[in-house]
Amino acid sequence: MYCHKSNMSVLRSVLITVGILTTSVVCAAEIPPVPVTGKVHWVYDYAQGKELARSNGKPMFVVFRCER
Repeated sequence: MYCHKSNMSVLRSVLITVGILTTSVVCAAEIPPVPVTGKVHWVYDYAQGKELARSNGKPMFVVFRCER
Protein backbone atom coordinates (compact mmCIF):
# COMPACT_ATOMS: atom_id res chain seq x y z
CA MET A 1 0.00 0.00 0.00
CA TYR A 2 1.36 3.37 -0.99
CA CYS A 3 0.65 6.47 1.15
CA HIS A 4 1.43 10.02 0.17
CA LYS A 5 3.75 11.93 2.43
CA SER A 6 0.91 14.29 3.45
CA ASN A 7 -1.27 11.34 4.50
CA MET A 8 1.52 10.06 6.72
CA SER A 9 1.82 13.53 8.31
CA VAL A 10 -1.88 13.59 9.09
CA LEU A 11 -1.77 10.07 10.51
CA ARG A 12 1.25 10.93 12.65
CA SER A 13 -0.49 14.09 13.94
CA VAL A 14 -3.63 12.14 14.83
CA LEU A 15 -1.66 9.46 16.67
CA ILE A 16 0.33 12.04 18.63
CA THR A 17 -2.86 13.90 19.58
CA VAL A 18 -4.58 10.71 20.73
CA GLY A 19 -1.51 9.77 22.77
CA ILE A 20 -1.37 13.15 24.49
CA LEU A 21 -5.09 13.14 25.28
CA THR A 22 -4.94 9.60 26.64
CA THR A 23 -1.95 10.42 28.83
CA SER A 24 -3.56 13.57 30.23
CA VAL A 25 -6.77 11.71 31.11
CA VAL A 26 -4.85 8.93 32.87
CA CYS A 27 -2.68 11.43 34.78
CA ALA A 28 -5.68 13.53 35.80
CA ALA A 29 -7.38 10.51 37.33
CA GLU A 30 -4.40 9.92 39.64
CA ILE A 31 -4.53 13.32 41.37
CA PRO A 32 -6.75 13.30 44.48
CA PRO A 33 -8.64 16.48 45.39
CA VAL A 34 -6.94 18.70 47.95
CA PRO A 35 -9.22 19.82 50.80
CA VAL A 36 -9.59 23.60 51.06
CA THR A 37 -10.11 25.16 54.46
CA GLY A 38 -12.36 28.18 54.80
CA LYS A 39 -15.99 29.22 54.97
CA VAL A 40 -17.09 27.40 51.83
CA HIS A 41 -17.71 23.64 51.94
CA TRP A 42 -16.56 22.34 48.54
CA VAL A 43 -18.05 19.13 47.18
CA TYR A 44 -15.55 17.23 45.04
CA ASP A 45 -17.88 14.53 43.74
CA TYR A 46 -19.92 15.66 40.71
CA ALA A 47 -22.88 13.34 41.37
CA GLN A 48 -23.03 14.38 45.03
CA GLY A 49 -22.86 18.06 44.08
CA LYS A 50 -25.59 17.64 41.48
CA GLU A 51 -27.88 15.98 44.02
CA LEU A 52 -27.12 18.66 46.63
CA ALA A 53 -27.90 21.45 44.14
CA ARG A 54 -31.13 19.74 43.13
CA SER A 55 -32.26 19.26 46.75
CA ASN A 56 -31.44 22.89 47.68
CA GLY A 57 -32.89 24.35 44.47
CA LYS A 58 -29.63 26.18 43.77
CA PRO A 59 -27.38 26.20 40.70
CA MET A 60 -24.04 24.40 40.59
CA PHE A 61 -20.71 26.18 40.38
CA VAL A 62 -18.28 23.81 38.68
CA VAL A 63 -14.54 24.52 38.62
CA PHE A 64 -12.24 22.69 36.25
CA ARG A 65 -8.68 22.98 37.42
CA CYS A 66 -5.29 21.60 36.61
CA GLU A 67 -2.98 20.58 39.41
CA ARG A 68 0.12 20.37 37.26
